[in-house]
Amino acid sequence: MTDADLTTDLMPGETLLHSWTISGRSFFIRMGTFVAVSVVLGQLASIGQSLSVKLLALPGAVLFGLFCMWMFGELDIWMRNRKTTWHLTNRSIHIVPDDDLPSRLPLAEIKRINRFPFWSLVIRLNSGTATTLPIPPNPKALRDRIMQAREDALPQGAT
Repeated sequence: MTDADLTTDLMPGETLLHSWTISGRSFFIRMGTFVAVSVVLGQLASIGQSLSVKLLALPGAVLFGLFCMWMFGELDIWMRNRKTTWHLTNRSIHIVPDDDLPSRLPLAEIKRINRFPFWSLVIRLNSGTATTLPIPPNPKALRDRIMQAREDALPQGAT
């Protein structure tokens, strides 16, 4: 679905502010972080060992990091979200296609947005539920943009 196709699904008075897809750069930063942590932990575990053990610990730590990413579903996040497009309007966030996520998140229902882990955005709703926007491009700027649209969408005096 393109931006032009989305405009047919907008409510009267709703305008498109921003669109984005999953970020390859952020995905590789995420992968690199997991592998780097595994390497550091592997090297710390091999302190006091011989050089050959330290050298063997390096590829073992990389493989362990990739194994953990596979076990916890981190490696398939790209495959699950590569065709998803998020559209921010002046009233809501539209998620297309909406296989695992709601198709629309009203801005008035957003309580707060967390950047944990730092490569994703977790949107906390007033209902107590949360939705993760996985690895968007420039999460901090996107968070600020969504929060500004939310402020503009709320009635005066409501926060």
